[in-house]
Amino acid sequence: MAHANILSNLSELLKEVYSSVAQHKVRSFLTGFGISWGIFILILLLGAGNGLRHGMMDMFSGYASNSIWVTGNRTGMAKPGGLQSGSRVLFNDRHLEKLRRHFPEIRYIASETGLATGNPIVYKDRTGFFDIKGISEDYLKIKSLEVEDGGRFFNRFDYRDRRRVVIIGERVKDILYGNENPTGKHVAIEGVTFRIVGILKGGTIFSVMEQNSIYAPDPSLRYTFNTGREYGTLGALLHEDTSIETFENRLRNYLSDETGIDRRDRGALYINNIQLQVKAFGMLFDGVDMFLWVLGLCFLLTGMLGIMNIMFVVVNERTEEIGIRKALGATPSSILHLIIAEALIITFCFGLAGIISGFGAMELYNWLISALQTGQQQEIFSEATIDAKIVAASFLLLIISGLAAGIMPARKAAKIMPVETLSKVV
Repeated sequence: MAHANILSNLSELLKEVYSSVAQHKVRSFLTGFGISWGIFILILLLGAGNGLRHGMMDMFSGYASNSIWVTGNRTGMAKPGGLQSGSRVLFNDRHLEKLRRHFPEIRYIASETGLATGNPIVYKDRTGFFDIKGISEDYLKIKSLEVEDGGRFFNRFDYRDRRRVVIIGERVKDILYGNENPTGKHVAIEGVTFRIVGILKGGTIFSVMEQNSIYAPDPSLRYTFNTGREYGTLGALLHEDTSIETFENRLRNYLSDETGIDRRDRGALYINNIQLQVKAFGMLFDGVDMFLWVLGLCFLLTGMLGIMNIMFVVVNERTEEIGIRKALGATPSSILHLIIAEALIITFCFGLAGIISGFGAMELYNWLISALQTGQQQEIFSEATIDAKIVAASFLLLIISGLAAGIMPARKAAKIMPVETLSKVV
């Protein structure tokens, strides 16, 4: 019996709320639209913000996050007993061995050698100019390059036997081989034939130049072309617990001393600290997320204030009706429940509509992003995503806001005195 009474009372309450909303369709719609728009904008902003974050962070996917790369430039000042101003800073295998012994933080260290060639790279009747890079054995443990299916990376026998094998970028493939599969075919570098064992997958924005490159084992290039044993770039993979901020300065000072650079000549060594770049971008997007949250919550607050204002209007318009209800025996609590229920139902229904619209807009956004991608490289904007827990928390916050927005008008309605109302009617 008690359950039946509760259901009956609830049914009557919903009928009264529906009747009130139906009588003022435009007002109710405009009030609810503010709520829908608030949560719609919040979902879309956070989803697009996450897509931008993921897209930017994916640009670093070609590098291990705890790696560091050093490139030698030209010195800007002379050092007594060291390099003169304008000298090119180069490294050699002795430097790599010393770095490996001096810094226990280094897990792997590798070199990158460039082969200076003014002649085109040839395959049959096709030619092109590309960067030729010789890499040491641990290079691919530091730089996360990928090869397409059917190819492979260099193995220890390639290095030991100084095999003439190469991995080429996609642009090299397109220019020299077109629609052919070049894996297993040959390419001529300075008149010497090398066999292709792999093709690099499309790179990130930061590694687009890799697609215009040809990689070979460093010993193979040295032996084949009798190149020097010096190179301008080295990379290191560090242990996860390394304090990379302090490590960079220690590394710079040590290399300056070893290569004869004045420590004050900061431009002589370019250090690409991947972890610091990732950290800086992470902090940037934390700030962006906070801004988007504040902006979205402002929209929600606007919707809440709209509900409160409209419910005050409802109470003022229905003052006589509420007084008559109380004169006929309606309790203050029933009046309170009626006004709060109307605010909650408007908030719930239009909030749910805003969530559905927000996810629909995200799907449209993702479709546009997918349609506009070229497929040649990763894009800055990735697919928009949002955590379902965040949506649920936002919806709960919206419901609480609707409840709070209805309480003050409801309390005002509950305090209406029947005598005052009836005197106005008479």
